[in-house]
Amino acid sequence: MLLAVLFLLSISCKKGSVEIDYNPNLLAANNQVVAERAYSEVFNIFFMVVTDPELKTLGSKDIFGAHCTYQENPEIKYIIDFLSYYTTCPDDKIRKGVITATLDMDFSEVSATASLTFEDYAVEKLRLEGENTILNNGLSASMLQIYEHHVPSATLTFVDTTGEYPFSWESQKSFTYLEGMITPDDYTDDMFHITGESSGADIFGTAFSTIIEEPLGDYFNCSWIRTGKTTFNTPGLEVKTGYIKYIGDDSCTSQVMYFFNDNPFYDEFMIQ
Repeated sequence: MLLAVLFLLSISCKKGSVEIDYNPNLLAANNQVVAERAYSEVFNIFFMVVTDPELKTLGSKDIFGAHCTYQENPEIKYIIDFLSYYTTCPDDKIRKGVITATLDMDFSEVSATASLTFEDYAVEKLRLEGENTILNNGLSASMLQIYEHHVPSATLTFVDTTGEYPFSWESQKSFTYLEGMITPDDYTDDMFHITGESSGADIFGTAFSTIIEEPLGDYFNCSWIRTGKTTFNTPGLEVKTGYIKYIGDDSCTSQVMYFFNDNPFYDEFMIQ
């Protein structure tokens, strides 16, 4: 499993008379894609829960495979519990653990901020640790709802039979709500555009940073980020720049392309 996740392929290309090893770039880019998807999923799950039209009234409800509870006293809190064993979710991924969101006011209010924490939270064999916040930023000049997702310091860990392989990641992203607003009881038609930047260090300590050049398409009815382009920088490596291209324009696909020195490299993610 780990071999596929880490994308450790024996890849080298000759540039003139010099042979270049692209494996360090590809591994760092792979870790970026994994983190991008994992934390956009956290946003999606949180959004489905706090906008559910029944949860506040009922006090508890199963949403997206999790047992969710709502409380107002002594503070507004949502507990999203995938239980201590793995739960199969509607996106065919398995999750376990708890996401707790504590709010300073109702999330429908502009400037409402949710602080999210994890308790043994994992998706497949990827464990997420570190606090993050989601802010209701109100409407844009184009009258589109915008949310800010800040991940100040996260650790993501691949858990394999051979050991644990952590990497670090942080990001500041804007999620613009483009589709699905008129059907609050049906999240499958929701779609957001993601913009912003991130940085981190892969499992071998290689530092990287990114800027989203073309907004990422976050479709709730797809397990993967479908569209968009991210510039990718690895200042400590021989090849210092490249980009990541999500290629699911016409369908839900787990395929992604990495480009370094204009050389394309293809990756397809298994469920993780």
